[in-house]
Amino acid sequence: MYEKKNKIISALLIFIFVCIYYYQNDLLYIPDLGLKNQTKFIQYECTKPSEICGGWGDRLKGILSTYAISMILDRKFTIKMTRNCDLKKIMEPNEINWDYEQVPQKIGSKEINIGWDRSYYDTFKKDISLFTKKKNTPLIKVKAKIQFANVLRENQNLKPKIESLGYKVDQFHIVYSLHKWYNQLFKLNKESQKKYEWYMGRLKPNKKTKLICVQIRTGDPDLAERRDYYTRKEYWRFINKKFLNSKNSGSYKIFVTSDYERVKEEAQSYFPNNEVIYNKNSSFHIEKQGDNDCGGFESVVFDFHIMQNCDIGVISHSGYGLLALLNRPEPFKELYVYSKEHKHLKITYNNDTSYFSPWKNLTWIKYSKLGDILFF
Repeated sequence: MYEKKNKIISALLIFIFVCIYYYQNDLLYIPDLGLKNQTKFIQYECTKPSEICGGWGDRLKGILSTYAISMILDRKFTIKMTRNCDLKKIMEPNEINWDYEQVPQKIGSKEINIGWDRSYYDTFKKDISLFTKKKNTPLIKVKAKIQFANVLRENQNLKPKIESLGYKVDQFHIVYSLHKWYNQLFKLNKESQKKYEWYMGRLKPNKKTKLICVQIRTGDPDLAERRDYYTRKEYWRFINKKFLNSKNSGSYKIFVTSDYERVKEEAQSYFPNNEVIYNKNSSFHIEKQGDNDCGGFESVVFDFHIMQNCDIGVISHSGYGLLALLNRPEPFKELYVYSKEHKHLKITYNNDTSYFSPWKNLTWIKYSKLGDILFF
């Protein structure tokens, strides 16, 4: 009798351990119990004061990638970005309701922290089980600062799903879909929209006006020494030589944004014959701001929103600048990047730091197709 009892206890313990293992890995089958049509969510998150989320470019990479995976998984997409400032105070949902408050408070969730780990690029080319094994989880929280969804088009198993969403497989990439996805997700709040319309009235007063957008990244606020590596006059010289030496040079207007406010003032003095326009006090890196500081964050997003109207882009090799100019109906139209030639170098996801730093030996590269510029 005692031996039989021990066997029953042992079997029960084994069963419990198996259940725990399968539950932790989302492999445990849970009966429907009337919840078959319950909405499942996937949410991009940047919430904790101590959390490093990167600037607007890094956050947008994570947002758009999570949005792409939401379509693959047939999950409702939401955004909870409350770090520094709640995004809902700056941007409003447009066609896609991404408001995180629609997610029930008491709901099971699991977190996937991709961060800046570029090894996921190789993983997701073949396998997205990191997401699919959580099929029974009502809410998947994603923390990411890279464009991890760009490689989904290389995953042969996802080809039927991508095509069923109405995309050509080779076009399921942030570069080709950024403008569409950005405008599906976002619109400015009412106050910013009024400001936007006023700026556009100055920037594009008529059809003949050509808008040159300049974005210069000089370095994060705590890396001021990097400014020595940038010769800002190279930007002004390039614009003069490339665009302003013709008879119709007066039809060009110049919009300038930078993480260093003085750059904008320099541009105004360098181009006396062309109107230089800029948004004052937008030279912030939002990661460096304190919490509940919406002013700087709103200005950074506003500049980004403006640049989808640029006819010409003259920019630094930064995530913010590249995404801002690629966020146009024609992403590769007249886009010039001050960067390094890289085709002769063996650049991988893991050694790109040695390529980007220090910023020396730069040249102007016309970004006309994927591969011309390193873009992670």
